Amino acid sequence: MLISLEEARKLIDENILQNDNYTRTESIYNSIGKIVLEDIYAIKSIPEANLAAMDGFAFNVADYKKHGKLKIVGKLFPSSKEVPEIKEGEAYYVTTGSPIPKGANAVVRIEACRIEGNYLIIGEEVFEGKDIKYKGEDIREGEIIIREGEIITPYHLGILTYQGIREVKVGNINSCVIASGDEITPFVNPDKNLIPDSISPILIPLLEKVGKANYYGVVRDEKEEIRKVLIDAKEQCNLIFFIGGSSVGEKDYVKKIVNELGRMLFEGVNTNIIKRGGVGLIENKPIVSLPGQVVSALTVFHEHGLHVISRMLNTEIRKFMKALLGTDIEIKHKMDSTYLFKLEGDKAFPLRWGTGLYSELIKADGFGYLKKGKIYRKGDEIEIQKFLF
Repeated sequence: MLISLEEARKLIDENILQNDNYTRTESIYNSIGKIVLEDIYAIKSIPEANLAAMDGFAFNVADYKKHGKLKIVGKLFPSSKEVPEIKEGEAYYVTTGSPIPKGANAVVRIEACRIEGNYLIIGEEVFEGKDIKYKGEDIREGEIIIREGEIITPYHLGILTYQGIREVKVGNINSCVIASGDEITPFVNPDKNLIPDSISPILIPLLEKVGKANYYGVVRDEKEEIRKVLIDAKEQCNLIFFIGGSSVGEKDYVKKIVNELGRMLFEGVNTNIIKRGGVGLIENKPIVSLPGQVVSALTVFHEHGLHVISRMLNTEIRKFMKALLGTDIEIKHKMDSTYLFKLEGDKAFPLRWGTGLYSELIKADGFGYLKKGKIYRKGDEIEIQKFLF
């Protein structure tokens, strides 16, 4: 029986439980591509003090305007520990990254001045703040560096290392990915006479953002084989994704077996493309049933699968945004429908509609739902769930 999408979401919220074992603390250097499960804040400001942005001389602008030249009284380098206080009429030689003397408020570049004896003559207009990187200009102590639910990238490592933050909280979900079909062969060492499993290679790197993904290969459309692999998977894994066998055909066994071993929370929703995706529990281990068509599988994964994972981690990892339709579109289907969208700024352009269009999936940035029988106009606001990358 198909239920509404709202009912399906409610059932996931009510039945999928968080567990501390689904998270772990990991070195930042081993966490590239992982989703961070907590807000990370700056421990200290960057820079930690006012620094020279150029090689040159640090001085007080008012002093220079008063005296017309400044006495060079010392040198400072990035390694300098003692930061002197500048006196009236003085200047300090500084290199890029050097601390700024107390009381100095500008730096003049070497090429814009000349030295006469021990005195500095400036040959350009100067102003307060010139070529100084102020304390906290890059990031302030207490400012957020990475938000909960974001993916850690190599570009985060520099700031985290500078801050002395060496570990982050990430997912520890042990997932199983199982494909089915008599005509399907595993994507690893495939049988050339069969169709390679082309959905699992997409899911596995996405699931590795929240833990470990185990590929169980392909099981035949035989009830006892499916039962056996599900029993084994629920012993080994925290979360199961089963691709194929999700419809109501003669050999679509997976949901029936889940109901025998546990229970299906729902078998499908009354929305096109994702309608045959379902979620169940076997001994409190969630199983997400994915259709065997690539667009259907990936939109169900994002709609139901990421919802389940968010509940398990107690962290929202789905990303939603509001966008304006880039073109008129009329929905002629007999039920609400899922559309892939290409985003251009705040505009969303619907792509070709269909369950197995690999080429459109490559172009898409996310997906959204459009109501049956409705004519949407260019500029109408819609909600997009962004794909996980």
